[in-house]
Amino acid sequence: MVNIIKTEFYKMKRYSVIWIGVATMLTVVLLSRFMATASDGASHTLINFSSSVIWNNLVLIYPATITLIAGYIIDRERTDDTLKNILTIPVSFRKMLIGKLIAVGCMAIALSVIEFGFTILVFFASSFPGFSVGVAVNVLLQMIGINLISYIAVMPIITFTAQRSGSFMPGVGFVFFYGFVGMMASGHGLRDLYPITAGLTLIGYQDGSGDPTGSIFLSIASIFFMLVVTSILVSTPRNREGKAIKKKNNSSGKRVHKRHHGTR
Repeated sequence: MVNIIKTEFYKMKRYSVIWIGVATMLTVVLLSRFMATASDGASHTLINFSSSVIWNNLVLIYPATITLIAGYIIDRERTDDTLKNILTIPVSFRKMLIGKLIAVGCMAIALSVIEFGFTILVFFASSFPGFSVGVAVNVLLQMIGINLISYIAVMPIITFTAQRSGSFMPGVGFVFFYGFVGMMASGHGLRDLYPITAGLTLIGYQDGSGDPTGSIFLSIASIFFMLVVTSILVSTPRNREGKAIKKKNNSSGKRVHKRHHGTR
């Protein structure tokens, strides 16, 4: 498994989709800066600014971005026609999928660090007050924590769509809607139950409402449920493309046999 994960890291260096992740991190920070400019009279300390970045990233762009990256990396094995060779090493489809999920989890951490770097850069460029090393470290940990938890929230969708060729793009579309609904769920008292936003309580997110507390038990239960669903899907994954190709080949063979039989 370690060798599989290392191999995935080598492959990632060739994938341009990784730059999409970097670009989205920069975009969400710039969007938060624009929103800060529009809110006249508001205090823009590092805590407030980073909270805006975390929220915008969570409900607008990150879940769909990490799903796109994971789906693309998995589907490349099919488009590059390397999957059939991998499965004969032998490396099972399940092991390959687990290795890719772990590698994308590491990518989620890397994107969090990049997001933090852009946040600090824009924060200083904007001359906002309220910086301290302790606050900066806490912001970094919050970004890593919420992005990893958000990744867990979408892993069942990634795992399900990974089993069929070309299914990851519909999955990205669904996750975009899934993440956007988190905005409404959070506003109706469902923040801790909704998987996308469940991590906000665990990282100590403050939205300025004066009541940053939530139910840690409900948050953990929501995240644990997504892990259980992912484990079930990962335990019995199937490369459905292989079956589809086999069925197609069998159908073609039957048609050829019928034509041959008819000429006799």
